[in-house]
Amino acid sequence: MNNIITKRDVAGPFVNYRITVTMSLLRTLTHLLFVLSVVYPAFASAATPTVAVIYPNVREPYREVFMEIIRGIETGLGQSVKHYVLDGDDDTPAALSERVHDDRVDLVISLGRAGLSATKQLAEVFPVVIGAVLISPGQAAKGQAGITLTPDPEVFFERLKGIVPNAKEVTVIFDPRQKAWEIERARTAAKTQGLTLNAFPTEDLRLSAELYRKVLAQIKDGSIAIWLPQDNAAMDEQALLPVVLQEAWEKNFIVFSGNLDHVRKGALFSLYPDNFGMGRSLAALALDRLKNGANAAAINPLRDLLLAVNLRTAEHLGLHFPSQERERFDLVFPTP
Repeated sequence: MNNIITKRDVAGPFVNYRITVTMSLLRTLTHLLFVLSVVYPAFASAATPTVAVIYPNVREPYREVFMEIIRGIETGLGQSVKHYVLDGDDDTPAALSERVHDDRVDLVISLGRAGLSATKQLAEVFPVVIGAVLISPGQAAKGQAGITLTPDPEVFFERLKGIVPNAKEVTVIFDPRQKAWEIERARTAAKTQGLTLNAFPTEDLRLSAELYRKVLAQIKDGSIAIWLPQDNAAMDEQALLPVVLQEAWEKNFIVFSGNLDHVRKGALFSLYPDNFGMGRSLAALALDRLKNGANAAAINPLRDLLLAVNLRTAEHLGLHFPSQERERFDLVFPTP
């Protein structure tokens, strides 16, 4: 009888050979991953780090701000995060440290002033990135990385030149106890944009009022702009701000501000936080912190910013924006 060789007879040894080779490769790869995780512990968590976000338990609409930032963080990381909500219970540094350890967290992102306070001691021994809080580089703990709510002057000056191309000078009166680092950064940004920066420091509101009176008396045309930094102790909101805005209206010069409410009152434009974008930037900073350790530590000004424009003020200044350009404004006043 003739022997008949079927397809199964031929394929069987070949399939078994492929299975054997595949299993061998898998065992080799598993062993390699184990060795890497022992020799380089960071390798084990680099691909999918466990990140916890600490933020205060606040009411709306403030809670939605934190949620929008967290959505940005998760988008930037490509994964969800653990939520640590500060509600007064078990918020001690010891309890927080224990929870981070038990949850095998690789890095913590703290949001808000309460988040910053809660992680102050933790940041001394554990990777912490801070956000959604006003803080200067000099106030940060050693090795701490984060993004302050202070808008980057570079973005301000870019927007100024985009809206008012003939702007030549920017004048700012500031409290050096708060703003020295911001003004130093502004000097570099002004040169980049071809602007002259006139910066006058003062630690006294009375002197600040005198400086403003001198500055306002010297302004003759719209080529000079007054910059009102965010949270500036040198600006009296009740007595001085109305005078500055009235003079700007009468003399047709530009006032731009880090305070959104100033635009509603008559300043030409303001920049305010893009919360989702800020979250994505915090995620990028967190990944950099995990990769480079303390070498990545720094407090950066906020660059994720939205633009608010007072169209009534713009029209008064003779600035006209085509509909396509208006679509790039994130908020306009007066509100339609």
